Amino acid sequence: MLCQCPKLSPLQSRFIASAITLIFLGFVYWSFFNPHFAYASELDLDGTGLSRNGADHNWHRIQQEMLEEDGIDVLTDGEEVEMMLQMRRVEEVDEAVMEEKRATNAMAMAIDDNNSPNQMNILAGNTTVWFYSNDLRNAPPAPEGSGLPSGLGDKSKAQNNDLDKRGGLEKRQNGATTVYISINTCVQPEWNGTGVQTDAPPQLTLYVSTTSSNTTPGPNGSNSTQIAVPLDKGFANATVQADSGIYMSINAPALPDGFTGVWNYELAVSTEDYYHSADLDDPFLFLVDTDTNSALLVTDNLTQADSSDPIFKKWMNISTPFIMFAANVNHTASMGMENSFCGWSKIRQIEAQQSDPEGIDTGVQMGMITRGLGRKPKEQFYITNLNRSSEYNGVLAMEGNSTKAGKGVVGGGGKVWQPVQWTTKSDGNCALLFNLTFCDEVAYAVPSNPKSFNITGMRNVFDNYTSTMYQNFNYSLAQIPCNTTSEAQYSLAKTCTDCASAYKTWLCAVSIPRCQDFSNPDPSLQPRNVGQAFLNNTYLPSDYLTMNYVPMLKAPTLEGSPRDTQTFNTSLATNSSRNPTIIDDMIQPGPYKEVLPCEDLCWGLMQSCPASLGFACPHRGRGLEATYGRRSPDGSLTCSFLGAVYNTNGVGGLAAPFSKVVAGAVILAFVLMVV
Repeated sequence: MLCQCPKLSPLQSRFIASAITLIFLGFVYWSFFNPHFAYASELDLDGTGLSRNGADHNWHRIQQEMLEEDGIDVLTDGEEVEMMLQMRRVEEVDEAVMEEKRATNAMAMAIDDNNSPNQMNILAGNTTVWFYSNDLRNAPPAPEGSGLPSGLGDKSKAQNNDLDKRGGLEKRQNGATTVYISINTCVQPEWNGTGVQTDAPPQLTLYVSTTSSNTTPGPNGSNSTQIAVPLDKGFANATVQADSGIYMSINAPALPDGFTGVWNYELAVSTEDYYHSADLDDPFLFLVDTDTNSALLVTDNLTQADSSDPIFKKWMNISTPFIMFAANVNHTASMGMENSFCGWSKIRQIEAQQSDPEGIDTGVQMGMITRGLGRKPKEQFYITNLNRSSEYNGVLAMEGNSTKAGKGVVGGGGKVWQPVQWTTKSDGNCALLFNLTFCDEVAYAVPSNPKSFNITGMRNVFDNYTSTMYQNFNYSLAQIPCNTTSEAQYSLAKTCTDCASAYKTWLCAVSIPRCQDFSNPDPSLQPRNVGQAFLNNTYLPSDYLTMNYVPMLKAPTLEGSPRDTQTFNTSLATNSSRNPTIIDDMIQPGPYKEVLPCEDLCWGLMQSCPASLGFACPHRGRGLEATYGRRSPDGSLTCSFLGAVYNTNGVGGLAAPFSKVVAGAVILAFVLMVV
């Protein structure tokens, strides 16, 4: 039977609802102030999230469960328990720090590995932040490979920017690691403005920080917590000492008017050595000579080892360890990336490499030689298909570390050296000649005429002539008692072997003259064949031919003598060649200028051979000036010798210390002697 409740009026209903609400609020208010409910929210004095208040009867049980998770089965005394709890708290704090780092690094690109080319595009005005983790810093080193047979010298790296040497930055600490950072520009903005491009696009800038107080280094960062390394023609590197992760950024500047596009770069980090390298002080490459459409270049000596040394043999057995890049100076795509291996490899105007995956005929021949100063191992580059009267930039380069290249290889990003400049000849009657059989040290431009002989024909003509002359000399030398007692020898300092060597050096130098354009204004050059026609059948103007020619101003002759009445077309020195039988009659090159052989070649021959052979050098004022040149102490081009190369540190200079050249050579009866 249901209870019959009295029916409430509206006012009574509202009163009862209000009363119930007040009772509920009172209960909630009481709950907050009742001590029983406060135990779980006591101050977390030990960082575990657990109360130490004695009213929490589960505290020891929860502690025991935590310790059992850490492998402790029995609760030990209070001191040991406290130590274990402290370790647990440290782990939790470390995890919180790592979470914070993850949040910070979420804004940065991660370096994916050691010795890896992290490649990225970047727009003008932007900055890309990179993070190199502590795990990569502590990773085991990568294999470097066998490398070159020996070192190339002390200068192996360039532009080392050491963070430790900057004021206010972190110093080396125990456990710190040397970290190598390098960057190459691979692609840069292009010119789309009006007129001719005269400047390269602006360069990127590398920023590096090793402190967690600066996780976004860049243009607005403090110099006390970062270094800034502007790229130099597409290259930069930095060395830092780090005991934690490293923060880096690449900043792209605003583009000036006329340029458009993006940069593309490779950023690499390593604990062994730089992934990218550039030697900005030494070209390690020398120009031998040019003609109108080709150039011959060689590296410096790759080793100083003797020919019997295993290192010498290893160098000669290695297959072209270096490559070469080159471009016309007007090739604007290469402007601003001359120090970047990645940049040069993208340009590909002129490239010499071991194998071309695209099968492109680059017009470059490479090979190992011993020709030249010291007869030490060198690599030679013969570049063809060049333009007449044009200037070029070329760089010696090495793919990877010479053994391996690419990701995961120490030095896998390649290396370039300081650029070398050269200009091709213009007149067309000088041709590069090298790889002769007898005069194997000859490697330079010689008087030529393609209508008379091609290069192979000229090589045979000069080889036959010089070998025949040398054989005649051998007949005379055989009359000298070479193998006799020291008292009977012609010299206590020289032997017949020395004489034969000096004669061959002199013979090749004077029989195969070094050729320069007739239009070359260098006053040390000797005009030759002025009366002949150029290859285009034109002649020098008559007012030039009839000009007075005085080859030896110090000649002891009276005024009005034949010396003062000579003209360019009547003097034997200017209207014929040093070797008229071969050059004037057979080759017929037309007018050219000769780089005269050095006078010490003649004196060396006189000193090395017996007086009975009758060798003698002309005196100054009596023919010396018209037949031999003098060496210049500053290396400028004043005379020729076998093995000479152009000095890249001086315009038009010939490089080779005087002490390194074998002195030798004298005037023979058939050599041109003029007054």
